[in-house]
Amino acid sequence: MKKLFALFMLLYALPILGQKISLDGDWEFLKNQNNTIALEDADSHTGWQSIEVPSNWHLAIDNLMDYQGYAYYKKKININKQEEDKRIILHFDAVDYLSKLYINKKYIGEHEGGFTPFYFDITKYIKNGENEILLSILDPGDSTSAEGIYYRNIPHGKQSWYTQNSGIWQSVYITTEPAIFIRNAHITPSVSGDFSFKTNLDTKEKLTGTSYSLVIKNKLGEVVFDKSGTAAVKNNSFTITGSLKNIILWDVDNPYLYSFEVKVGKSIFSDKFGFREFKTEDGLLYLNGKPFYMIAALDQNFYSDTQYLSPSEEAIRDEMLKAKQLGLNLLRCHIKVPEKRYLELADELGLLVWYELPNWSQFNDDTKLRGRYTLEQMLDRDWNHPSIVILTIINESWGIDLSKADQRKWLGDEYDYIKSIAKGRLVVDNSACWNNFHIKTDLNDYHQYYSIPENADAFKEFVESMAKRPDWLFSKHGDSGETGKEPILLSEFGNWGLPLLPEKLPFWFDRRFDDNDNYTPAGVYERLKDFKYDRIFKDYSALALESQKVEFNALKYEIEQIRLQNSIQGYVITEFTDINWESNGLLDMWRNFKYGHKELADVQQADIIIPEVAKYNYYDNEAINIDLYLSHYSNTDLNNSELSIYLDVKEIKKYTLGNINIASVEKVVTFTSPIEKTNTNKELQFQFILRNDGKEIAKNFIRLFVYPEEVINDKQMLFIEKSVSLEKLKENLIKKYSLISEPQKDAVFITNNIDQNVINYLKKGYNVICIVDSNSKNIERTPFKISGRDVDNLDGNWQSNMNWVLDSQPPFSEINFGKSLGFEAKKAVPNYVIREIANENYNDVLSGMYIGWVHFTSAFMVQMNASEGKLILSAFKHNDNYGKDPYTTQLTDELIKYIKSDMCNPKFNWNLN
Repeated sequence: MKKLFALFMLLYALPILGQKISLDGDWEFLKNQNNTIALEDADSHTGWQSIEVPSNWHLAIDNLMDYQGYAYYKKKININKQEEDKRIILHFDAVDYLSKLYINKKYIGEHEGGFTPFYFDITKYIKNGENEILLSILDPGDSTSAEGIYYRNIPHGKQSWYTQNSGIWQSVYITTEPAIFIRNAHITPSVSGDFSFKTNLDTKEKLTGTSYSLVIKNKLGEVVFDKSGTAAVKNNSFTITGSLKNIILWDVDNPYLYSFEVKVGKSIFSDKFGFREFKTEDGLLYLNGKPFYMIAALDQNFYSDTQYLSPSEEAIRDEMLKAKQLGLNLLRCHIKVPEKRYLELADELGLLVWYELPNWSQFNDDTKLRGRYTLEQMLDRDWNHPSIVILTIINESWGIDLSKADQRKWLGDEYDYIKSIAKGRLVVDNSACWNNFHIKTDLNDYHQYYSIPENADAFKEFVESMAKRPDWLFSKHGDSGETGKEPILLSEFGNWGLPLLPEKLPFWFDRRFDDNDNYTPAGVYERLKDFKYDRIFKDYSALALESQKVEFNALKYEIEQIRLQNSIQGYVITEFTDINWESNGLLDMWRNFKYGHKELADVQQADIIIPEVAKYNYYDNEAINIDLYLSHYSNTDLNNSELSIYLDVKEIKKYTLGNINIASVEKVVTFTSPIEKTNTNKELQFQFILRNDGKEIAKNFIRLFVYPEEVINDKQMLFIEKSVSLEKLKENLIKKYSLISEPQKDAVFITNNIDQNVINYLKKGYNVICIVDSNSKNIERTPFKISGRDVDNLDGNWQSNMNWVLDSQPPFSEINFGKSLGFEAKKAVPNYVIREIANENYNDVLSGMYIGWVHFTSAFMVQMNASEGKLILSAFKHNDNYGKDPYTTQLTDELIKYIKSDMCNPKFNWNLN
């Protein structure tokens, strides 16, 4: 009864000019498979069911999760048309994808596009009393053409990766307007205080002029501009200019917003805006004339329960405040048009937005038209938002073939066109990655992913190379528009950290990506049990938290390496939040912080201290050397600042810095510290705090690892099988061990290949360590297989891996600093794995890795009984770094000691007979 009364009151208030009457709420929905239900037969069909608007039909209606095709939406309303000179306008903020509107069974019009608003004048189709709104919607698939439209040829973004979006997914409402009304107004401000103001009208008449008034107010509501007059109208719009004095600029630290109200006749339009300038100059970014370092995250803007649609304004506000807490100053809203309230809150809170055109999958003449139309509509809706500073046309060449000259030309031309209309914004042609490039762009950005720590050196080399503007960043086909002054950005990189899960698992938990189970979260609890992870981690949550620590350590290192490069002017972490199966967010999908968010925020500031070391591992007879760099992009004068160094909580050194240049990274200190003698492995944490006039400006830390210099007096006998790849190891082992020329049963037999000769010794009861390397071969009838990490995403560079150890027993109990392999093991982490071990034998896997949601579990080290002998296969890099790296050296020594001990008692049996 309350709902009916509310509806009655709303509908009878309809004729008031400018009032917005929401039609959100209950609608009726009918699936129209293959468009077989004709309009005239729809009412009598029995398949109608209730649906909440706005929503996504895939989530709102049972059994429609993967349905793409036709559907009807219907709502009945009562209207009392009291005044004939009013226009009744029906608005849709966004409907995906092709919409055809019928009022009382009469065709009104249609709209193509899934992201931007549209409206219809329904005045002459509405009658007093009950009226029926019927919207026929097509969200096309890819198997067959519907009305000449294929999914692959429309802007759709990454819906196919996660969950499709279909239907009325944003608000619906009615307004009443005069005969001539303001459709919208665009203000283009300058930091000088000058502005141009364009008013767009909707009228049935041909206008040549109109009277108007424009009022601008500051944040306090005070009028700072008031002008009225008559303006010439051309193509249903008019432009006036003006200027404000003593303006306050909009900035990420002070997001100062003005408001305007423009009147034409009885029509009123209002909005907010800000004065700001975002530009590039000589390889730098500038915000309001000051150097700006971009600290950003990729925001795919999906939500666990509602996916494409945000749950509420409060939810967006909460996540944006968390973005600010993390130190972010920009969100790259990734190939999706955000809701208007997303941009309104970015304006209010001071977050810049990198704005992207949703991609299509296949390029043709239709996609050209649809892409341009969509971007024009995006700008038409969102022109006034000061937060929007960058627009991207293409991401990673998705939907375009840059090997073809005509498509490269189209991209260059489209850049020129968008640059000409998107005043005050930067434009990126193709946000590039592997095997693709830029044609013409304002930003020289690129994407790259590496697993850390094993590829830490490769990441460092990559950013050093990128900082030098290599020629592979731009087209080599003679059509590059590179100026050499485009700011360089690493606009995608990141690592995974699994989320803590709610008791009730989300609907997307068992959904597949790319028709592949190996990305799917479902079954993770079973995989933990099958692969004996309960030996190491108490439960899933403990494993997830460990993976988040790995993610934090990787991101901290990567950010520091990026900030060391003077020519790189910013970065975009992949990503802001997890999204369904993709778990590389700074926040999980429920917008909870992950491990280390406060410490991560310390290295995501305009000014940061960067500790740089040649190595992470030291013997206790060495000195630690740390080079300290300062990346300075704030407006604070840091000359004569004080830099304090702490070991744990004790201050051990203080420096007064000299002159520090803004928009630069400079080495400010080389710090040397002796190491105290130790009997056990130790982790040392050095902390660095920069203060200016007593105020803390920046802080950071580094963890380094100290090992006692070990001397083996009772030399163990070793036999090392002849192999080129074992020669270096042999040269170093001879310093500690007694190397023998022929195998003996009381010696440790070291090889890098399991062949018949080794099998014969195992049958005789020998202890064999097989160091897996590039020379290791698979033979038939083994209960394992050796593999490189260049298959099945095992490199972990995109779908990240976690490297784990059984730290409760030797060899790792004596040497490791946790349950995962961190930077102490950087030089030891394997390039090879041991696979196809039966689940029941995983109790004897001493170290290993997994990918993503605990897929592709593989061993780095496994022990087994082999007839009368014992065999340990280890893929760690013993050959390369024994004698040079303390961790690798101690691991090798502990492994040799362990295989001879009573503690090496495998249950895994390999019958060699």
